[in-house]
Amino acid sequence: MQFDVIVSGMMVVDILSKVPERIKSGTKHEVSKIIIQGGAPAGNAACVLAKNNLKTAFLGYKASNTLSLIANEELKKCGVDTSLLIDNEDFQPAIAVVEVNSKNGDRTVFYSTTNYKPLQPKDINEDWIKNSKLLLVDGYDVIGNLELLKIANKYNIPSVLDIEAGDLTILKEMISLGSHIILPLEGAQMIAELDTPKACLKKLNSLTKGQLVITDGANGSWALENEKIIHQPAFSVKVVDTTGCGDAFHGAYAAALLKGKNLTERMEYASTYASIIATHFGGRSYFPNNNEIQQIILKK
Repeated sequence: MQFDVIVSGMMVVDILSKVPERIKSGTKHEVSKIIIQGGAPAGNAACVLAKNNLKTAFLGYKASNTLSLIANEELKKCGVDTSLLIDNEDFQPAIAVVEVNSKNGDRTVFYSTTNYKPLQPKDINEDWIKNSKLLLVDGYDVIGNLELLKIANKYNIPSVLDIEAGDLTILKEMISLGSHIILPLEGAQMIAELDTPKACLKKLNSLTKGQLVITDGANGSWALENEKIIHQPAFSVKVVDTTGCGDAFHGAYAAALLKGKNLTERMEYASTYASIIATHFGGRSYFPNNNEIQQIILKK
């Protein structure tokens, strides 16, 4: 079966709760919202891609436990194909408890990877990548994702990387293999050992022939093209919840890439998409359509 996009990365179930401004330790608190959704960078990006009418499949494992059933159904609900998930009864998705600040939308994440198992190279079929148009991977399931990136390079399939933390040697190898590497400023600073987006881009550019993009939330995003720094400001919105905004940026960037948009257009589209996600509670609660995005771009 052929897909537009193959996505691989950590599978997570999120439990999100709005947290009152004042909390008394050791007591009970009623909150305005608690929801359960699928989460994590790769999963959220896959949903964005599917909502952009791209035939998107998610790679990884599945089992019959409750967390796995929730994660699978959450992907299906967004239109992501789960037919490539491999049965592994020892597998369980990671789980995250996300506390969302009711005042400014900032989130604090507590997570566990107990019984989680990343995709292994032995379970990868080259034809999945060979017959696709794009590969999107995160920097968590590095063993399988490194193999996927090597296969993508073998068949000249473009890739989008969502990386932020981890072993420096592995991260640098992933950067060297990627076609489009998008990382948060904090991650870029850690890898480049420099401070500003411009300095980080120029140093990291020596590691790859791919396109680098650095994101920094409300401060926007930066890229280096033909020795010139491009800055895409973030769109000003009333933030409800920042969960999934960065993931949405990656997914929207990848969708714009497959739609033939140039770098500036891709960054603009991704920034707009992420800003709309921030106005809703939960990273998968709402997906904007193209008309909504274009209206915001035209008003800037």
